[in-house]
Amino acid sequence: MILICLPQQPYLAHRPGDHLRPGQAGAQSSSSPRSGSKQQLIEIPLAGDCIHNVRRPDGRRHPSRVFTMDVLLNAAQWVVGKALASVADGVLEAWGATKNLGVNIEALRMELLLVKATLETASYKQVDGPAMQELLGKLRDSALSAEDLLDELDYFRIHDQLHGTYDAADQHAKGGFRDLALNVRHAAKAVGKLTFVSSCYWSAANPTGDSGEDAGQRASCCPWSRARQRPPGNSSSTPNANQEPTLCGGAHREPPMLGFNRVDFSERMRHIVEELEHVRREATQILQSCDRITIPDVSQSRPITTGQSIDPKLYGRDHIMDTIIHDMTKGKYLSNDLTVLPIVGPGGIGKTTLIQHIYRNQQVQNHFQVIIWVCVSLSFNLNKLLEEIKTYIPRVEGEKDGRAEELIEQRLKSKRFLLVLDDIWEFSDTDDWKRLLLPLKTSQAMGSMILVTTRFPKITKMVGTAKHIELQGLESEEFRKLFLAFVFGNEPARSDQYVFLEIGNKIMEKLRGSPLAAKTVGTLLSKDLSLHHWRRVLESKEWETQTDANGIMPALKLSYDHLPFQHQQCFSFSALFPEDHKYSASQLINLWIGLGILQPGARNQTLQLTGSNNLKDLVAWGFFREESAYGYPCYVMHDLLHDLALQVASHECLTVHHSSVRLEEINPNIHHLSIIIDDVDKISLEKLKRQLRKLKASLKVKQLHTLMLFGEVDESFVSILGDLFREANALRVLRLDKISFSVESILHNFSALVHLRYLYLETKCEREMHLLLIISRFYHLRILSLGSWCPNCHLPKELSNLVNMRRFYTLADELHSDIVNVGKLKHLEELMVFRVNKKIEGFEPSQLEHLTELRELGIYNLENIHTKEEAAKTKLGEKIHLEKLTLDWDNERSNTEPGAEAVVLENLQPHRYLQELCIRGHKGSSFPTWLGDKVTVESLHLSGVSWQCLPPLGKMWGLGKVILEHIPAMEEFVIEQSLCKLIRVELVGLGSFGKWVASQDADHMFPLLQVLIIKDCPQLLELPFASQIVYTSDQGQNSDWFPKLQELQIEKCPELLLVAHIPRTETLHSVNISDVKLLDKLEYSTNSFFGGRCLDIAGKDDLQSLDEVVAFSKLAGLEHLYLHKCPALKSKHLLLLTSLKKLMVEGSDGVVVEGSEGDVEWQHPLKHLVVEGEESRAKELTELLTHLPSISELEIIKCEKITQLAVGLDVQQTTSAAAATEVDEKEDDDSGLLLLPSHLSDSLQVLSIESCPELVMVDPTSTFLPARGAAGGGLQALRSLKTLQIYFCPKILSAKSSPSCCPFPSSLQELRVEGVEGMGTLGHLLTAGGQLILLSIGGCPGFFAGWDQELKQQLLNGGKEQELQQLVSPQNGCKLQELYTDDAMGLLSVPICNLLSSSLSILGFFGNQEMECFTKDQEDALHLLVSLEKLMFINLSKLQSLPAGLQKLTNLKELSVYSCPVVRSLPEDGLPKSLQELDVWNCGNTELT
Repeated sequence: MILICLPQQPYLAHRPGDHLRPGQAGAQSSSSPRSGSKQQLIEIPLAGDCIHNVRRPDGRRHPSRVFTMDVLLNAAQWVVGKALASVADGVLEAWGATKNLGVNIEALRMELLLVKATLETASYKQVDGPAMQELLGKLRDSALSAEDLLDELDYFRIHDQLHGTYDAADQHAKGGFRDLALNVRHAAKAVGKLTFVSSCYWSAANPTGDSGEDAGQRASCCPWSRARQRPPGNSSSTPNANQEPTLCGGAHREPPMLGFNRVDFSERMRHIVEELEHVRREATQILQSCDRITIPDVSQSRPITTGQSIDPKLYGRDHIMDTIIHDMTKGKYLSNDLTVLPIVGPGGIGKTTLIQHIYRNQQVQNHFQVIIWVCVSLSFNLNKLLEEIKTYIPRVEGEKDGRAEELIEQRLKSKRFLLVLDDIWEFSDTDDWKRLLLPLKTSQAMGSMILVTTRFPKITKMVGTAKHIELQGLESEEFRKLFLAFVFGNEPARSDQYVFLEIGNKIMEKLRGSPLAAKTVGTLLSKDLSLHHWRRVLESKEWETQTDANGIMPALKLSYDHLPFQHQQCFSFSALFPEDHKYSASQLINLWIGLGILQPGARNQTLQLTGSNNLKDLVAWGFFREESAYGYPCYVMHDLLHDLALQVASHECLTVHHSSVRLEEINPNIHHLSIIIDDVDKISLEKLKRQLRKLKASLKVKQLHTLMLFGEVDESFVSILGDLFREANALRVLRLDKISFSVESILHNFSALVHLRYLYLETKCEREMHLLLIISRFYHLRILSLGSWCPNCHLPKELSNLVNMRRFYTLADELHSDIVNVGKLKHLEELMVFRVNKKIEGFEPSQLEHLTELRELGIYNLENIHTKEEAAKTKLGEKIHLEKLTLDWDNERSNTEPGAEAVVLENLQPHRYLQELCIRGHKGSSFPTWLGDKVTVESLHLSGVSWQCLPPLGKMWGLGKVILEHIPAMEEFVIEQSLCKLIRVELVGLGSFGKWVASQDADHMFPLLQVLIIKDCPQLLELPFASQIVYTSDQGQNSDWFPKLQELQIEKCPELLLVAHIPRTETLHSVNISDVKLLDKLEYSTNSFFGGRCLDIAGKDDLQSLDEVVAFSKLAGLEHLYLHKCPALKSKHLLLLTSLKKLMVEGSDGVVVEGSEGDVEWQHPLKHLVVEGEESRAKELTELLTHLPSISELEIIKCEKITQLAVGLDVQQTTSAAAATEVDEKEDDDSGLLLLPSHLSDSLQVLSIESCPELVMVDPTSTFLPARGAAGGGLQALRSLKTLQIYFCPKILSAKSSPSCCPFPSSLQELRVEGVEGMGTLGHLLTAGGQLILLSIGGCPGFFAGWDQELKQQLLNGGKEQELQQLVSPQNGCKLQELYTDDAMGLLSVPICNLLSSSLSILGFFGNQEMECFTKDQEDALHLLVSLEKLMFINLSKLQSLPAGLQKLTNLKELSVYSCPVVRSLPEDGLPKSLQELDVWNCGNTELT
């Protein structure tokens, strides 16, 4: 028996207003899916007291009511607008008419229009209160239901269009009894074919909550039944269709097609219309009694600032303040007529405070004759500003009455003035700024200033005449001082308050240096100095809920309120991404498109362009900051702005993170969810899993429109997420990032996500190819991004069913070439690769005919087009939106037809406004006639063409980029006048290119050029800097060529002489030159990997002097200089490098040689010197060190000619001493003795000596001054030394006076020694007064044995065991924390381990090739190291087992075992419970790894 559900009466559409209300005869009592639960008032932090500006339909703003009210009103208007957009063009309604749903759709459309009108009326009314809020929420929910329903109808419309199905209705049905029969027939058909039911729509058809069994008998109420079979030929090859979906790598089957049920749609539309009408009528009644909104002066909501600061001390801005004051009173602004200096930064960053301190500075007060402070705020009222400025300026004798600007002009005529315009937001008329400046520019005194503060970068561009100053957060130390000042006042924290500082530090990290945040949170903490209060503030971010107008969030929110509604949405939805996320433009814009936020602003404007403009606006308003990551632009958001975005979106957005989510605060109307899984500890991950399990009870998954997963999502989350998202079927945006499991294991109804607009899929599952077939059914999909997934897979031909797709992102552009019948994707904006193949259906040239919305197109394998008719079928000339075009002939083809290829290219003419053109592999003899004549581009790339001459570049006046590659016929580059706009030039593989020629009309040499790249041009002799360039007779050489060059790259041009010295201009920031005359390499960067400016040069034998290639006079800012096989650096050149911090000289003729200055004393503030190579001489280096008083790091590597090292004498002392001794006059000039002058004793902090096999440390007093015994010494004399590294210098300590004494200074904190004999002991380095923190000892046999023996000897000599115990007790002050050694047997003795027991936290045994096991005594000694947190065993080739008793190391957290091939198991007695990480690699038992 089949139970058929029919409507109680046929639904007839009524005129608006005639619908039956609940309770009247014939009215239905069922409700829509979203009305089943009681609506709750949306509670948002900062609600109530915050004022913000809502833009009304006429463009004006008025102050808002309670924040929640405006959010609901705007949200409802947005949703209603989206729903109406579905039926705006009449296409859906016309299709619905063929299914007997036309009147239903029209009724719904009319009701939505009435709701829209009601909401527009509400925007003019003063409405508030819980009742109205609930009604607006209900309207929004009902509108969402309407949007869902219309979206589903449109899905089936597209399906019918694609497949020619007729599931919905008999086209001859006439209504009445036939309609009733039709309903019965379709209901029965749905039951008969029911194999798949979408739970997303179950509640719509099953409001009574029937069980699954009962629901199966009521299948007529579910729209998703299996559709009838598609016609043959429409299916692609897929895996076995009889297998069920499983986890990644398992078998799967193709899910059934979704079927259409007209009865259900009709019923649902009736419910939605009734609900909308009912709520609308109630809202209309309330609005009738509401007054219109009055519009007060919005500027009154902003506090008025003055020149007097309430903060007596300025933290962290002293340098900026001093610089501004100096530039105003003594520096660069003093000679200007009038300077406008903008200071920009987000709210609360300290702009006003900084300017107040400058304004009140006595030096400033004395310098300016008139000082004026005006707080501009939200409204730039020119007349009001002029009046206020006038009141600050004293009257002058004989002034004439007049308008304010006339009086200002008279009074300032001979006076230098300072005008502060604080807090500018916008200009209602951009000319107002120019009018304001008119009377101010008439002052005859030089050096007048206007200081402007603003939140918005766009304001700085409008007003600034000097480079703006952007304030960032305070540096951590200064911010800490400010923060603690607000907490504890001016008094330092007492010892009993230190316990708060750990929590305080965590809070400070979240505030990111914002001074206002320091004030807000510091004041909040100061009210209750208890740990409970401080922890609550930290965990709940309580400062976000502060409603004080001077608090951080209200201050930031004021900027948000100033945005248009569309921009507010763009900003707030960005909170779905993780904090500190580096956004790409595409990530943001695609999300906005997927959510339906963007509305094109002009005719033919794409959603992508609208989104790009919105992003630029948000940057201009300071909500994002543009940066660069890996050479690509990205956008970042300050943490506090991210918190603001989370807050303003909290009524519908939720971000779940192990440290942030509070389930009790989840709003019932959440529609957008992101889950962030960090690489954190197991405890935090378990906490996150518990939160996700609880989330199911409070989150209405059915209504989710957005789901975004960030981070590594492994299989431990599968069951949790699968259970949570079992009913998620209304998704518009889905982002799955780095998942290692089947998509369908967490989204069981993945194939039913028919609403999807944006899908980002980054899966590591290699056997998920069947998903592409499912994705091919998402007809509404606009953005598809597969990330790095399936770069080599083959796309199903059904992918062309995605008729709304605009962007298809893949790791490899080549995947675009796999789209069969791409011509069906008429909205596609990017087709990176289309390969012409006339032999396979779906890849013909005609596929491109109707792709009229393309912005970027690449056509490949054009050798397969032979006639002009075939070429014309691409209709390139009609693609008016096309911006980038690539035309490619395969260079590897065996046969060429020059004549045919010339004809084809001639008929591939694009429209005249094309911006970028690339032509590759064309073997015709000439360029197309349209290039440079009818088509002038901004970027031209020619590669591998066989043209006898180049196109007329001179006709392309807008040309900004030229790339010429592998063009055999090109012998010269003609510099024409029209090329003055070139920004980038690349010349690659031009075997015949040898000269530059300037045309007769050219009076420039690329004045705007920023990038010049030349590679593999063997005939090229010079760059166009040189005098040998070919000029006409009446031309001269312009000395100011390439004035804006930023990047220069030259490779494999062996005959090229680098005439232009580097850097040629101040703008140059990157140079990479290799394999040219004189140089193997020259690399220059202003922002190097090492930080700051860096120059790295490797010379050839012909290089005689560095000034042949380097412009030392322009390198005052250079910080790092590396010289390889170069002539010695002259001292006069070194003195020009005033900012140089590090100098490295390797294999060169010398380090630094004296120049013409002779005996003139000179000094350089160099900090770090590295000398490497056999040619380095001790005498020369000794002399150089006397001129470097600030050296803090010295490295000596592979200097075989340096055989002796002495410390602590000045050169004058050694010279006189050497004269007093009997020295053979025939002795070599350089004795191999390197003398470190005495000033290094106080400056040198790092000393590294490596691979100097003959080097010996000598005592300078015995070597030079035996009779006088002057002060000197070995390494002990370096009393500031903190780090010492000695590698493979076996003899360096062989001459020390006593074998047992410690040869190192007590200041050492890190000591690394390998391959050194006669080390002695560390003595005072490890006992009281010693500072040693890290010790690494290798290849020093007997070192620990001697140390152990010394401790025991003290016991034998003294006879008192208590003295030894005192020496090795933890109270002896030993500070050693890290120890690495290859002598485990020597280290593990009771006295030594007892000495280290309380301090050592990291211990590593490495490189011992003899040790097989640990003895019982060694294990007992190891157990004494109770403070150990990390223990490592590395490269111990014969070690058979780890030491027993490791469980006694109760603080051990990490245990690592690397390359110990004989170790086959962990200790049998177990590991300590404290262990958190076990890392085993390359050991004998594979089970260990």
